[in-house]
Amino acid sequence: MSRMCVVYPRRPIEFDGPILPLPADGQVPGLPGWRWIHTPGHSAGHVSLFRDADQTLIAGDAFCTTNQNSFLSIATQKPEFHGPPAYFTTDWEAARESVWCLADLTPAFIAPGHGQPMAGQATTRALAELAARFDEFARPERGWHVHHPVRG
Repeated sequence: MSRMCVVYPRRPIEFDGPILPLPADGQVPGLPGWRWIHTPGHSAGHVSLFRDADQTLIAGDAFCTTNQNSFLSIATQKPEFHGPPAYFTTDWEAARESVWCLADLTPAFIAPGHGQPMAGQATTRALAELAARFDEFARPERGWHVHHPVRG
């Protein structure tokens, strides 16, 4: 995937309209029943969304259900749990803690930022396994941010 970085945007994104901070009480404006959870690691301000009523988790880039470091995995979209995309993750300790936090929710339905949505008890167990073995399954062995986290 690093060879594809030449096609990544190189300029800032200009947002139209006001950008407001999320409420401190965890509520998501305009989405009753949803709450936001600070899940840093992939980026300092990363959040995931959770709806307690049906245990639905929108994980963003806290973890993936496809291997974002493999072109073949991205092409086939074979569902399997992986950590956050390594090429942009800035703090692996925080990423591990975020996956633990999300696994503790025991979500029944998961929609990641990368990969296929997944559901069921096997999914809940797979997320718990990723959390328990995060360093083995997700953390790269080398790279600048493995030992030099960016904290915001």
